[in-house]
Parts: sequence; structure tokens; C-alpha cells
Amino acid sequence: MALYNLFLFCYPKIAKLLGLFNQKAKQWSIGQAEVWEDIKQKQALITKPVIWVHCASYGEFEQGLPIIEALKLQYPAYQIWLTFFSPSGYLHRKDDPAVDVVTYLPFDGAKNASQFIDTIQPKLIVFIKYEFWYYYLKIANQRNIPVLLAAAIFRADQLFFKWYGGLYRKMLNWFSYVLVQDPVSYQIIQSKIDADKLFLTGDTRFDRVIATAKNNITFNWLSFLNNAPIIIAGSTWPSDHDLIQKVISNKLNANWIIVPHHVDKDAIKACKAIFENSITLTALENLISTNANLLPFTSPTVLIIDRIGLLRSLYQYAAITYIGGGFTKDGIHNTLEPAAFGVPVIWGPNDGKYREAIGLRNAGGGLQIKDAAELSNNLIELLSNRNNDSSDDNSDNSRSKKMGAAALQYIHENAGGTKKTIQLIQEKRLLIN
Repeated sequence: MALYNLFLFCYPKIAKLLGLFNQKAKQWSIGQAEVWEDIKQKQALITKPVIWVHCASYGEFEQGLPIIEALKLQYPAYQIWLTFFSPSGYLHRKDDPAVDVVTYLPFDGAKNASQFIDTIQPKLIVFIKYEFWYYYLKIANQRNIPVLLAAAIFRADQLFFKWYGGLYRKMLNWFSYVLVQDPVSYQIIQSKIDADKLFLTGDTRFDRVIATAKNNITFNWLSFLNNAPIIIAGSTWPSDHDLIQKVISNKLNANWIIVPHHVDKDAIKACKAIFENSITLTALENLISTNANLLPFTSPTVLIIDRIGLLRSLYQYAAITYIGGGFTKDGIHNTLEPAAFGVPVIWGPNDGKYREAIGLRNAGGGLQIKDAAELSNNLIELLSNRNNDSSDDNSDNSRSKKMGAAALQYIHENAGGTKKTIQLIQEKRLLIN
């Protein structure tokens, strides 16, 4: 406990210092400095009982959004107060229409936790996937406020399972119910929590990507690419760009749409430096708007998307997708979004912490590659004879179709986590209509 309190004391000071060099740390420090003023202003928006949903960051919000939408539909007499720990979540979703209020979570501590819970008076608290804040959980437990840990996932190397992890095991048992994503998490955690608190409900991201895939969005500028197949490389990092450039240099007959993980000015400039003959989306749209008679390009193009919010909808136009991050220490990004469109998915080697990617690979809908040569060979095989309607199981065309079908089947077989979560809330009578 002393170490945890030391962490609470040091973290804001370290973040403020790092903020001199790191934009994300600076944004977090500014957000925490202004958080209580923001909460006070937004408190006036609350006219109904509150369901408090907390997400660490943007990724956890994507996982929690199906639950939020289902709660709004099932329990219209309540309002949703959403909190984020990370600026990457708060800054992108601070005006999200799916919820009633969005703020940062005041940093953990006895005073902050008590004041925040006193202010919003939640009738139900839902933490998404991760996040274990001692004082928030302790106070909620003392006040008999039900707390769910939804779409949780556990690994054997986490603190809960270390000899020195007693504090985290204690926090785990302060949740009213723990809803895990998969059987592995269930088996790992079942000896650390009361049996009547633990439920296997599934990963709500499957529901999220299915909903996204139903919203067909048309991008008129796509018609100016030539008629070669489209490969979409999503959430890419510089290491992915180096890899892709080696593959493009092999004269692969395909349009490439590169969607970098970071789209700030410097990141896009660095990306364009690697793909010398590329064009940004902004430049393409300017070209279209100033040339009324512009015809489609006659050769395959490398198009760099220099804005956020388009990737998940672009995947529907891909013949093949490549997911970035697999050559970084943090690992791959979202493999489920393209799979929901029935598109083959390829990624780099660092996927060990991503069970959904491993599941997609085992189902035959995804591939892990280790270098440029392996990526090139697979792309050539998957793209060859795509226009051939042969039903021969040994044809290259058949492999691409089979991978896409397997990806889509994997998505639908694992959907339903949101429904199970809402059913538990109803069965346990955690909220009253």
C-alpha cells in the first residue's frame, strides 16, 4: 500500500516533467489541472441517475461503446458519464454523442475518489477491460455501489498472480462482477475471485466491428485510383513503412492506401519521404476539386491518408489488409475491423498479447509475417488471379476468398458479448428501469 501511495504521489510530478518533452504527458497534466473545473461545469448537464463508465484510453472506448449504446437503449432513465485516463481517449471522444458527459478521471487518491463519487452519485460503475484504481474501488465498495469489470482479459504475467500482488488481488475482489473475454482469462482468474462474481461473456469488440461494417460509407475519391486491387495498410508505424516500401519496390500490381497511426504534420512528412511517389488524401482532394476533367490514374498509386476517422470504413474496399504495429514493442493494432468486412488480414510478428489476432490466425482468416520477403510472397499469392472465377480449391483466388470467408466467420462466431453483459445487469438487478 505504501508503494501504491508513493506511485500516486510521484506520477503527476513525473508526468509534468515529461510534459516538457512529451506532448501526451503535457496534455494529461493540463487535463488533470483543469479536471475539477470541467466536472463542475458538466455536472449541470445531469438531470437523471448516472451510470459511470470508465475507459483507460481510445481502444478501451471502442470496446466499451457497444455496452454504452446498449445501456442507453435498455435504460433510458439513466445518463452516461464517461471518463478517460489517457488524453488519446479524452481528446478524441470528449464530444461523443453516445454519452451525456465526458471528462478525465481525477487521478486516484482518497480525496479525489470520494469527491468524484459524491459529485456524480453513480448507480452503477462499469470499468472497461483494464484499470484498477484502489481508492475508487474501495469507496464504491464501502458505499455498496455495484461495479463491473467488463470485457476483461488476464495474462499469467500480471500483478494479480505475483507473490507481491496482494493489493491487486484485493482490488479485483472489490468488483461486484468480473466479466471476462475468453476461457483463458476465466481459467487464470478463477482461483483469485469468488466463483459467483466471475462470468465468461466474450469480447465486445466483435459487436463493435460488426456494427461498423453495416454502415457503408462511400469515398468518391476512390474512383480516381486505377482499377488494380487495393491493399490497405492501417495504423502503421515507421517500421511498417520501411517494410512496405521494400514490397512496393517489387512492382506489385496494386494500389496501396497507407493509414499511419500518427497523422500529425511531421509524421506525414516522414511517411511521404519513404514513399517518394505517393500522394496524400488532402493533395488528391485538392487535385480533384481544381481539375474538373480529371481522369482516373493510369497506374497503381500509393495514397497516404493524412487525417483520422476514415480507416475502419476504408477497409471495406480492400482486397487485402496489413495491420501495423507488429514490428514495435507495443504490438499490433486492431485486426478485427478489416476481418468484419471479410478481408484477409496480415500483420507483423509481435502479436503474443493479442488473443483476437491469434484466434483470427488459427481460424484461417489472418497471417503473421516476419519480414518483407514473407509479406511479398503472401501478397503475390493472394492477389494473383483474383479476377479468375475458378472454384478450384487449389487456385490462388480460392485462398484469398477462403481467408476472407474465414475472417468473417470468426467475427460472427465470437459476437454477442454486449448482449451477455446487459443480460447479467438485468439478471442481477443492478439497475432498475
